[in-house]
Amino acid sequence: MSINIYPEVTHRLAQHPALDYGTEIDAICDEIQAACKRLGSKEKRLIKVIASCDADTRTKVSMRYKEMHGKELKDLIRKETHGDFGRALQLLAVPPDVAEAAIVRMATKGLGTSEKLLYPIICGRTNAEIEILKKAYF
Repeated sequence: MSINIYPEVTHRLAQHPALDYGTEIDAICDEIQAACKRLGSKEKRLIKVIASCDADTRTKVSMRYKEMHGKELKDLIRKETHGDFGRALQLLAVPPDVAEAAIVRMATKGLGTSEKLLYPIICGRTNAEIEILKKAYF
């Protein structure tokens, strides 16, 4: 038996790319921009804003941020943060299917594979989610 793990917005985007964002998403995008505007990023503020959102909201923020500010949220996070913390925030700054495609790339990069990363991503997915993941990967 499989359950849908990706949020509903990810499934909708796979079929119809148009979204209605709303003012809440715009406010989150502006708060992220404000946190990174000053010299040095405010990591606690980024954590509060990004990590407190559910996957559905983070997906919308990722897409809306580029429309509002002209650059990818992931690139901003990469520039403002470093190390494992930065990598984790970068994965939170993209839709779940894109994040999981990046994890699959990391797991299969170089010699051998890291099955500990692959199993949770691939096992238990519906056929529709595997198709979404394949589109994000390729």
